[in-house]
Amino acid sequence: MKRFQLVISLAVCFSFVLISACGSSKIEIDPTSKPVVQQNSFPKTITVQGEEVRIEKQPQRIAALSLDAAEAVLDISGAKHLAVIPKSSTDPALAFQAEEASKVEHKIASAASLDPEQVLAFQSDLIIMTKVHNAEQDADQLLKKAGIPILSLSAWNTFEHIWTNYAWIGEAIGEEDSAKQIIDEMKAKVDEVQQKLEGVAKPSVLVISPLGPGTGPYFIGSSNISYEIVKLAGANHSADELGITRVTKASIEQIIKTDPDYILLIQWKEGDAADLDEITNTPGWETLKAVKGNNVKIMTVKQLFYPNRYNTDSLQELARWLHPDRF
Repeated sequence: MKRFQLVISLAVCFSFVLISACGSSKIEIDPTSKPVVQQNSFPKTITVQGEEVRIEKQPQRIAALSLDAAEAVLDISGAKHLAVIPKSSTDPALAFQAEEASKVEHKIASAASLDPEQVLAFQSDLIIMTKVHNAEQDADQLLKKAGIPILSLSAWNTFEHIWTNYAWIGEAIGEEDSAKQIIDEMKAKVDEVQQKLEGVAKPSVLVISPLGPGTGPYFIGSSNISYEIVKLAGANHSADELGITRVTKASIEQIIKTDPDYILLIQWKEGDAADLDEITNTPGWETLKAVKGNNVKIMTVKQLFYPNRYNTDSLQELARWLHPDRF
């Protein structure tokens, strides 16, 4: 602990000297508005969710400590400036950029079990993380005391949040043009789908997914990006009927009561349905309207459950499934 305190004290002093010696360039992004891309210049100050983050020079050793943040950096600029990422980033079942992520030298456990001392040991000059669990929030407070710039993100559960986070990350790492290109491509796909689905009748869709290997099935509520994907694909999400906002253990009784028009199953690993067998092999499953009508679709966790730039491709796929006459 004494060694950790010494590291923090030295880092704070060094950060203070840099801030005192340099000028200021301030950029503010309102998370409620469309992402704004500013001119690439350092030093700069970015206001992220009401908190100012000072970055003295373009980061060369980035610690992206959450899967969503790591995927975003890999999308925007590749692995070249990443010092450390979560191990999950290299799992092709979870991450689209797994191959690129394998080029990063250091991998650590997920942000849910962060060790601040371990993070500091990588000598990063920018930390990007999503605060969801208590461990992440505690680590965030400790790491800020070290004087290292931290982009602390909290929400990725809508496309607007994804676009805003990509804009913040692109600004922080000096890759605004690349981030803007990704955002523009995503917006174009969403707009195209919305135009084709204008005035369409909306069926009900229930989303069921495991939360990890061996967890069994859960209902996925409105706090996950899949909720907006389903809604934008021209459907009513059954989570609204069930009154579910967060993940909730699934039961065949609730499914039978809701009896949705369509059922969307999310597999943790493609081709492995073991975590869903608890529901799909239960008596009563075959009586469901969606099952009898062959309106059950399987997608992977990285397509629908985790926020990333490819969620718009999942939106297109889902919209075609629900409304083939519009495509």
